[in-house]
Formats: sequence, structure tokens, C-alpha cells
Amino acid sequence: MNKFRWSMFGLIVAAAAISVIITINQNAKSYEETQEDTSPVLETTDFETTDEEYTEEPALENEEVLYELGLGPASKREDVMKTMHSMTHQKVVSEEKWYNLEMNSENINALYNFIDDSEIIDYKSELLRIVGKWKEGNFDDIVEEHNYLWGEQNGNVGKATGVLTPEEEAQFVKLNFE
Repeated sequence: MNKFRWSMFGLIVAAAAISVIITINQNAKSYEETQEDTSPVLETTDFETTDEEYTEEPALENEEVLYELGLGPASKREDVMKTMHSMTHQKVVSEEKWYNLEMNSENINALYNFIDDSEIIDYKSELLRIVGKWKEGNFDDIVEEHNYLWGEQNGNVGKATGVLTPEEEAQFVKLNFE
């Protein structure tokens, strides 16, 4: 008799759960049906332009360069540090180099201006100090800078151990950027 009671109790609980699920599903459907479509209606205007009349202004200075560096208006400190870290690979000896961005004056200047103009990047002065040295052609501390950026990204493989010779750097550039 006891098994019968537990079986009946189980059936009642299962039936109640199924009815609750069905009720919730029906209420969700009726709610969706009553909601108005509030998405904006875009009107189109037919007009002709020539290439001379229409020139798109970039939203950011050096927008194309920044895009190639993986940076945009919503970029934060972590994004900038990843870009900087990727640029250091051109100059350092490291076991692993997963991302490579060319460290040339155009990229360095665009990166410096991006950091300087940003209002959302934390620790701006530290990043500007590093990139400012690069702008001046000073790579004396590139190993320490790489390892700082690498460490801030929780790196565990690829710690820099030295500086590439000019010949090794030229080979790296040739293999990765030409």
C-alpha cells in the first residue's frame, strides 16, 4: 500500500510540474503577441553621388592603422596592452610569439595618440611612458617592457629572454610583415 501512495504522489507532482511549464509557455507567447514592434523604421532616400562628392571622414585619427592594430573606440587597457605586447615580439627573443604586429613609426605614433586621446584607458601614464620611449627610438628596456605586458596578460609561456640582433629582427620583419 505504501508503494501505491508514493507512486500516486509522484504522478501528482509530475502532472503539476507539467501544468506549470505549459502555463508559463502560454503566458510567454501571449506576452510576446501583445508587445508592439518598437524597432525603428529606417527610411531610405534615393540619391546619386559621385566618388568626388562623397568622402568618408574617419571616426578616429589613423583609423585604418588602429583597426590593423586591433584597436577601436571601445578598446580598453587590456586591448592596448595586447597590441603593445604583440609589437614587442619584433624586438625580443622569446620561446613563443603568438601575435605579431609590426613595430614601425606609423604604428607607434598611432598607438601613442590613441592612448593619449583615450578617456577610458586605465594606467594611461604608464602605457604612454613605454610607447613614448618607442617613439623616441629607445628600446633599451624592451625585454622588461615585454615581460611587464606579458605578465599583465597572465602569460605563462613566452617570457622574453633577450633582444634580437639587428639581423634577427630584419629576418623577423621579413617573415611576418613583408
